[in-house]
Amino acid sequence: MTSRPDKKEQILQAARICLARHGFEKTTMDDIGGLVGLNKASLYYYFDSKEALVTEVVVMEAREFLEALQAKVSQARGCRERILTYLRERVSYYQKVINLHHLSMETLTRVKPLFQELYQGVLRREIGFIEGLLGQCRAEGEIGPCDASRVAEAIITVADAIKHKAHEAQGPGLEPVVDYTQVAEEVVFTVSLILDGLGAR
Repeated sequence: MTSRPDKKEQILQAARICLARHGFEKTTMDDIGGLVGLNKASLYYYFDSKEALVTEVVVMEAREFLEALQAKVSQARGCRERILTYLRERVSYYQKVINLHHLSMETLTRVKPLFQELYQGVLRREIGFIEGLLGQCRAEGEIGPCDASRVAEAIITVADAIKHKAHEAQGPGLEPVVDYTQVAEEVVFTVSLILDGLGAR
């Protein structure tokens, strides 16, 4: 008999496949259940709703992506470039998630409370990663003394606020039309001001 954690993992992987094939709106719980041999009622034992299931899929993908990105960032030269590369790629990833799963602005609004709760663990890891980069920069003499934890949290908060502002500017519609290139540029510009203030020239 398959244990519950294993079955939940199977459901998440099935949902991932269905979302990639059909997008959020066209994917049904029956589609997902069909891939793991469960009926829709059984799926609701593990997940309260399709939105809850999709949110966990996105968070799972985010963990995987961030691990790969953090390895990539370590190859960039210099404190400033490591941090800014991370933030650029982070915006790019967010765009890919929305496009891959065909998430509408209405859907994003609906899943946001669920996502925020689950994403806290990922967010803490992100802040810890940026804090580590700042610590390296301090050790290498690229920045002056600072509270690396607070600065790291401020950097992530600023990046998310810029992205949020871009989404809030959109009216209701089937597909988001946010210019993520512009979002990335705004993030880099604003975070560069923070780094300039710390002496990361």
